Amino acid sequence: MVKRLLRYLGRGRWSRLRQAAGVCFPEASFMAIMEAQQGFGPFCTLSFDCDFPRDVEALPEVCSLLEQYGVAASFACIGQWVQRYPAEHRCLVEAGFELLNHTQTHPNLYHPDYAYARGADLSRKRFDLLVPREKRAEIEEAHATFVEVLGYAAYGFRTPHFGTLHTPEVYPILSELKYRFSSSVMAGASPRGGIPYQAGGGVWEFPLSPCPAHPFGVLDSWHSLSKRDPAHGRPGELTSLFVRLGEQVQGRGGYVNIYLDPRDALDSGELRRILDYLRHSGLVVLNYADLLERILADPTRHLFSGT
Repeated sequence: MVKRLLRYLGRGRWSRLRQAAGVCFPEASFMAIMEAQQGFGPFCTLSFDCDFPRDVEALPEVCSLLEQYGVAASFACIGQWVQRYPAEHRCLVEAGFELLNHTQTHPNLYHPDYAYARGADLSRKRFDLLVPREKRAEIEEAHATFVEVLGYAAYGFRTPHFGTLHTPEVYPILSELKYRFSSSVMAGASPRGGIPYQAGGGVWEFPLSPCPAHPFGVLDSWHSLSKRDPAHGRPGELTSLFVRLGEQVQGRGGYVNIYLDPRDALDSGELRRILDYLRHSGLVVLNYADLLERILADPTRHLFSGT
């Protein structure tokens, strides 16, 4: 009964009830989300959000570490930082990593509580409150920047701050621009509990995985390490949760899709710990485009349509 209720809340509009259920029944909530993924994969995508200059400055070291471990990864990049730091972003392209359009300015990047997020050049707008033409401009300008500076045409997108700031209005825009996928929603609020699905206009959505301890959120470095009073700040704790997620999908099927902030993931040592686990886990790690190709090659097994 509890699992049925949780699955219903996950699909519906009851965000406050979802959060309450996650607090009161974290294990049951996590399992309800993950059980909806049975029979898929198991696959893993490791992504990075390059939101601030300090994250961009960490990219060469992150790139080198990923190459050392032979792990594919995807990087959500912001147009204005690509213009300001072309060499750091070029190393990603030269190494063959996937880049996602993360808009030109990343609306709502300014945050008064963090010194690195108080810059005058950081946007204070909210992406979800932009009118459609402003959303389109943010996406189109970033796409043009990638092509002009890096010679790279992106076909994937991530909404700034994803989750509650994501809006279905982006899918027609992405479809018109010939984008193939997005990774902008939380697994706990997605139609299939985190399995990739067609969201609209032929655009696929790759939901971000739940945190096993906070299942109606996501497992990411901001929640775990970066924010004030982080939820999982002890050394190795984020990796332990990642391992829990990985073992769950390996045992019963599913999809691990997490994002990390480059600077915090690197400085905390969690990135190297995660890569150590992936090296020995046997979990198949793919970027979004390669995973989409696998799904489309076997539609009878993997084809799901969102509602």
